[in-house]
Amino acid sequence: MADGTRRDLTGLLESIGGRDGRLVHLQRTPARPGHHGDWPEWADPDLVAAYRRIGVERPWTHQVAAAQSAHAGRHTVLATGTGSGKSLAAWLPALSDVLAAQSPGADSRISVHGRRPTTLYLSPTKALAADQAASLGRLIGELEAVQREAGAPTGSLRTVRAGTCDGDTPLPERDWVRAHADVVLTNPDFLHFSLLPGHERWTRLLRGLRYVVIDECHAYRGILGAHVALVLRRLLRLVARLRPRGPQPIVLCASATAAEPALTAARLIGAEPDDVVAVTDDGAPAGERTLALWQPALRDPWMLPAPDVEPAQDSARATEPDSGDPGEDPSARRSAVVEAAELLVDLMSVGTRALVFVRSRRSAEIVAERARHTLGLSLPELIGTVSAYRGGYLPEERRALEADLRSGRLRALATTNALELGIDVTGLDAVLIAGWPGTRVSLGQQAGRAGRAGSRGLAVLIASDNPLDAYLVHHPEAVFAAPEATVFDPANPYVLAPHLCAAASEAPLRAEDLALFGLPDDALLRELENRSALRRRPTGWFWNINLPGRPQDLTSLRGDGPPEVPVVEADTGTVVGTVDGAAADSTVHEGAVYVHQGRVYVVEQLAD
Repeated sequence: MADGTRRDLTGLLESIGGRDGRLVHLQRTPARPGHHGDWPEWADPDLVAAYRRIGVERPWTHQVAAAQSAHAGRHTVLATGTGSGKSLAAWLPALSDVLAAQSPGADSRISVHGRRPTTLYLSPTKALAADQAASLGRLIGELEAVQREAGAPTGSLRTVRAGTCDGDTPLPERDWVRAHADVVLTNPDFLHFSLLPGHERWTRLLRGLRYVVIDECHAYRGILGAHVALVLRRLLRLVARLRPRGPQPIVLCASATAAEPALTAARLIGAEPDDVVAVTDDGAPAGERTLALWQPALRDPWMLPAPDVEPAQDSARATEPDSGDPGEDPSARRSAVVEAAELLVDLMSVGTRALVFVRSRRSAEIVAERARHTLGLSLPELIGTVSAYRGGYLPEERRALEADLRSGRLRALATTNALELGIDVTGLDAVLIAGWPGTRVSLGQQAGRAGRAGSRGLAVLIASDNPLDAYLVHHPEAVFAAPEATVFDPANPYVLAPHLCAAASEAPLRAEDLALFGLPDDALLRELENRSALRRRPTGWFWNINLPGRPQDLTSLRGDGPPEVPVVEADTGTVVGTVDGAAADSTVHEGAVYVHQGRVYVVEQLAD
């Protein structure tokens, strides 16, 4: 999309929504220049050359500050804007250490080689981990190309072995990652359910663990935050047991929107805030950002509610006195989902590449299908460039959509918050947000998907029929206030108790472990002993192996209900997708209509 067309997007919004009052407010953030730093002296020269080959001539100042801090052995949190290149701050020290271990003159003893430094990267979503794996793969490819061009024989190339390991990873690939990977990309769920319970098989990774990278750390809040904090503490405790006299892992957290970043990172890993270095001065350039507050168009009085609108967005609600314009009934306006689809078509007609964030899986399908239908009337050549992205798609389908979005084959994607965190897609011009996403943190993350790499970006928050949305679009000061603090309580006994059981099964709990888990004394351990979950021995508290099942299965990090239900095509036996187990009765009951990438199915049977 040409720069001139980028500049016209705000004008297009004003022409569409200015006359009828749909455009309520425009908030502009001016562009700012970037500030470069110098590559650290310890950075591997071949790695620096590889970065230059992918367009990074010099790092930004915040990247250098965070990388220097981590390399110096300090826990670090990097809290800068979306698209500011936070990944480089993690990969520069981590990959330089791996390459240094392979350099001429490094200790070549077998025992040292078996413990070459490793890094564990944790992502809150599989999509973000896949995005990081793709970027890391390109960097490693350029690293090897640099050495080949310098005349290094293929057999003597210094390289970094990276691999993804999560619930979608086939078993042969898991085995390879466990045996060989220097960098393991995964998520807290895999850490809790698989890696920590089977830590004996991951001894190579854990003994060499030098860095733990926690991406988008602000995503871990509430109950999920408490769970993840305890999983991280279990990890650090195990590593300390495996190498009691060696250096302990350095934790590097990254977040674009964390309030009180040092406190958040410290609470996650059980450290003191003073022990965490916070880097918050963003040195990356940023293009002009515009955030529009938008209310949907009024419905014609004679029109019935559109049949493809979400029930929750079509229901009539009592209007609160201060929900927007006095006396205005928000239920008289179009659904935010329908409005987003129509506005998406308007933007695509001038060459815009966009994401549409919605609140439910069904809404993602509705927006994509409605946009395709409207494009078919005027711009049929663009029908194939719009798709939906949501949970419930098969892993290979999600990866293909992500690749098509990066390559530009897809020009628009209607998505749930699965693509909110950290996905680096350059060239996106606009983001439409159908309904208040719940927090200012999420709003900033979603809006930040547009205008990355220093280009202009436009985001539009479209109010749903919720009175809170109507209030917010008419009170911009409430929208643009400071982001919320990341609040979670790892000491919550209902969350802590099952993690203590899991920790005891991984290695006996001792008195010196109490502080790590935030326990003032052993009262909770004695309570678990009274309930026969733990058994006390002279060397500590052990999990009662006579109990059925694993202690890791006593809790789910995300509060999940029943397992996912596969959706199977009757004629072929092909698995089309999955639905949440808790929602199966309401979404795939007998006679229900199931929509998947525009294909419509009628459910014949919901098996027990």
